[in-house]
Amino acid sequence: MMFLRTILGAAAVLASAPALAETPAVAGSLDLSRRIVASSGTVGEASAGYVRVVNASSARDQLVGVTCTCASRVEFHHIRRSATGVSMDSEPVWDVPAQGALDIRPGSDLHLMLIDFDPAKAVEGQVVLTLAFRDAGVVEAGFALTGDSRAAWAAYD
Repeated sequence: MMFLRTILGAAAVLASAPALAETPAVAGSLDLSRRIVASSGTVGEASAGYVRVVNASSARDQLVGVTCTCASRVEFHHIRRSATGVSMDSEPVWDVPAQGALDIRPGSDLHLMLIDFDPAKAVEGQVVLTLAFRDAGVVEAGFALTGDSRAAWAAYD
């Protein structure tokens, strides 16, 4: 019975769009918004995470790590397209430009890959990711689960 409730709960979460009123997530001069994780609701899948990181500082920073209890690990994936095909490479860090933004968004070449993701770890439709920045430090932030990442991202417009 508990298993059935978990599955039904995950399905309800994934059917709904993320709440547009996010709880603020700030690390130093960095503001994190549009925090979503795309998931089909299947335990053990690899799911993609997305976020916009806006840097109000005149100095660049770097996203150096992401962890969560909802996945065995989180990797920074960069999709590269060439005449010979497409590759997905894991990168150690991503730059957050000074007075600019790092957009890790659906349809772009960047995404956070949550390996062995467990959507049952969501609370009220969100999983908590811990993001570490070189200069701004560490911040925990709720990421809304969604079945349609592009629609969820666009809902913030």
